[in-house]
Amino acid sequence: MKKIIIIILGMISLIGCESLDETPYDFLSADNLYRNEADVDLALFGVYSTLNNSNHDLWYFLSTSGPGESVTTRFNGGNQLFLCALNFNPTLAHGVWWSNFYRGINRANAVIANVGSAGLEPILEEQKIAEARFLRAYFYFNLVKWFGDVPLYLEETTNFSEEVIFRARNPKEEVYAAIIEDLKYAETRLPLPSEWDASNFGRATSGAAKGFLGKVYLHMAGKPLEQTEMYDLAAIKLQEVVDLKVYKLQDDFGSIFTLENETNNELIFVRPNVEDNAAGTVLTFFAGPPNTPFANRNGQYQFGFSLDFYNSFSEDDKRRDVTLQYTYTDANGRFIEYNSPNNPGQPGNPAGPGNPALPQGGYREPGGVAFGKLKDAQNDVSPFAHDNDIIYMRYADVLLMLAEAYNEAGNSPAALPHLNKVRLRADLTPGITTTDQATLRTIIKQERKWELAGEYQEYGDLQRWGDIKASIPNNAAAARIGVSYDAKMELLPIPQGQLDDNPNLKQNPGY
Repeated sequence: MKKIIIIILGMISLIGCESLDETPYDFLSADNLYRNEADVDLALFGVYSTLNNSNHDLWYFLSTSGPGESVTTRFNGGNQLFLCALNFNPTLAHGVWWSNFYRGINRANAVIANVGSAGLEPILEEQKIAEARFLRAYFYFNLVKWFGDVPLYLEETTNFSEEVIFRARNPKEEVYAAIIEDLKYAETRLPLPSEWDASNFGRATSGAAKGFLGKVYLHMAGKPLEQTEMYDLAAIKLQEVVDLKVYKLQDDFGSIFTLENETNNELIFVRPNVEDNAAGTVLTFFAGPPNTPFANRNGQYQFGFSLDFYNSFSEDDKRRDVTLQYTYTDANGRFIEYNSPNNPGQPGNPAGPGNPALPQGGYREPGGVAFGKLKDAQNDVSPFAHDNDIIYMRYADVLLMLAEAYNEAGNSPAALPHLNKVRLRADLTPGITTTDQATLRTIIKQERKWELAGEYQEYGDLQRWGDIKASIPNNAAAARIGVSYDAKMELLPIPQGQLDDNPNLKQNPGY
């Protein structure tokens, strides 16, 4: 099922030869590296491998979900707290993804430039190019959301002169135009999910291209571009995803995230992981509560959700106790409840013989209610060996985006069926009936926060909604260190290492 990742691991050393500082392999060239379809696939898997960096998963989470209203951390300083509190600076760990994304972009450019050497049938050659262009669009979409204007490289970098490498930032409008062009190419040439067999799980599909094209239009309609005509285009494209009739909501919300149901048809674009020290994710290790039975029992419990976010859910909402582990039985069989004085080692119940304290400072404020969507109870070997897949897009996201696009385009009645499908699955009844645009906008925003909590959507949503300033008073991490709104928070800072290396890069305002 996860053959794609295993192949990636075997190819990283070959495909990754991109720096002139590395050992030259003079016998490798486009003519003898791209000889047939298998070779092209190996090169493509090298593009995917830039997403498969277990060490960086924590920083991706904290750069996307961390700055939302709901995520907090037990740390009193450092990258974790500063990202969650929007106390951004150019030296934070978000910078590792700048290099990762551009590495992936250059590998995608190499496939696009050289696949013609493999002698494939024209339709198959276009499919391979479409796969590379989808991934290039995905990388650029992350970059332009996080940083705004970024350098645009659309050709393989084979000349490492300063004139070629050290480019200035292209306007965000140009970056978005390139993303749209790539996704339009990909959506008409990639297979449907049903056309990939299980060994290709995780590869890009036409459904994923349409879904991300709709998401791109939605972001362009919001801030900072405010091209509101894009709401109509978003609605059209996201409706096409629905009309494919290949995706559906799982009946049980919790089953979306289980290891037993990893290939379910709610998933649209996923990074598969395997239980291997080099190919798993470390995020599960950081997400569980202290002495967790859900992952490596030495898990770090580095972040969680604020108590206010937990309390914002209706008690009837099926998503609450999947998303947040307010209570659990720990690896020693003890019942643990967040903030309870009965937890071993908490105030009023001191640790003693036979009653060891919970690690990491215990399960209480301000650490946050632990993340529940990542569970890997079978792994107690290595922090890096968890095989929970990383879900970048699923069908509920598409339905909520579609509801938002219809509402913002002035067709609020068309939004209701898609919104209510998501709410009904969560056992929230009766359905929403209002067609007042402002009221419905508020409802849809809140549904995204509940449905997609911890799924790498929060910061991007706040950016395009123009809601970062309004979110700060609700941000527990920001309150701990007295952070107040500053306009610079609308973008992440360009990593300091990139500014040091490239004299043509200019920092985002305010940093």
